[in-house]
Amino acid sequence: MNILVFSDSHGRVLDMFNLVENISPDAVIHLGDYDEDAQDLRRSYPNITVYSVRGNNDYGSDSPWFSVVTLEGIKFYLTHGHREGVVWTSSGNISEYAQKFGCSIALYGHTHCANHVIDNDIHIFNPGSISLPRQGVASCLSLEIQNGEIINSVFLNTDGEPISLTKQKK
Repeated sequence: MNILVFSDSHGRVLDMFNLVENISPDAVIHLGDYDEDAQDLRRSYPNITVYSVRGNNDYGSDSPWFSVVTLEGIKFYLTHGHREGVVWTSSGNISEYAQKFGCSIALYGHTHCANHVIDNDIHIFNPGSISLPRQGVASCLSLEIQNGEIINSVFLNTDGEPISLTKQKK
């Protein structure tokens, strides 16, 4: 299963739409700011499951603050992150929440900085921002999972090309 993970699109949906068109993921996850962009993806791609949570700029959204979903035998903790104390490249206390719900992968946004850490055996990813990056490169995350395992994880730029976190501007 291939999953595209976006965060902090802030109303700039064209790059998300282009990536969905070019990659044809099995599912999309939107981690807030702007939740309406996730709704646009749902309307435009009714055959792709879109999971979403709301962010600190999603006023009036009906989406939850966090969600726990199971895909291919893997439990995911989804959140925007602002309520879990994330800052820049620190994932705050997301690991504790993911552990509480028995999740092995946690996904968050908010900081606009792509990041991947492993804390207490939990893979914690921030896809960065697809529209307003703080590291110089707009980004998203492509996750390939199968039979309860991560097969591949790669950060992509808006053209769908792999990017290295060490090469991004601070």
